[in-house]
Amino acid sequence: MAQRADEAVRGSKGEHDSERSRDRILAAALEEFASKGFEGTTTAEIARRAGVTQPLVHYHFESKDELWRTTVLHLLDAAEATFGGVLAELSDLDHLDKLKVLVRRLVYFSATHPEFGRILAYEGAKGGERLSWLLAQQPASEARLFVELLESAAQEGVLKPLPMAHVAACIGAASAYVFVIREMMRTVYGIDVDDPTVIDAHANTVVELFFHGMTVEDASARSGTKGAA
Repeated sequence: MAQRADEAVRGSKGEHDSERSRDRILAAALEEFASKGFEGTTTAEIARRAGVTQPLVHYHFESKDELWRTTVLHLLDAAEATFGGVLAELSDLDHLDKLKVLVRRLVYFSATHPEFGRILAYEGAKGGERLSWLLAQQPASEARLFVELLESAAQEGVLKPLPMAHVAACIGAASAYVFVIREMMRTVYGIDVDDPTVIDAHANTVVELFFHGMTVEDASARSGTKGAA
């Protein structure tokens, strides 16, 4: 009886250690894929970063491609937790206010998951099978949500009638980029983008720039008055 109990404990510990090693591999893979892209990443380097052997990486994941997809699925799960059901949650707001809330959420998501922007940049630039797979993981309606809200706001006359796919891409870049270049922000500007107050300030800045602009309110009117005088 005691022997069977000891074996059960060892088995439970082995499963726990296996799960922890798998988590370390996924965390290391996330850093590697985000910093080097799929082609520049090796399972040997992932193993080194995770502190495990390369055969253990292949024990948990049959191929580098499977490891990449599992890593990306974890990011997509995090995105779903942030944005899933957002329209129902914001149903009482007008289109412009919905956009402001979504932009703030995008900034906060980018701050906590900067790897997503890096991986998307790699695959978005290259195109191909992995990008197609990534985009297929969410309905097209969800992918177009932001553009559709921008277009609705433009139809209401509260936004300029610009090409909204371009506007959405600009907002996405503005929301995420400072977290992608975190070391440059620290070195050049002395800004720690992991600081919650900095994240809040960046969210406010992106909303202000895209939905209010940089011009001081009534500045053009004052300029016109001075000219007339």
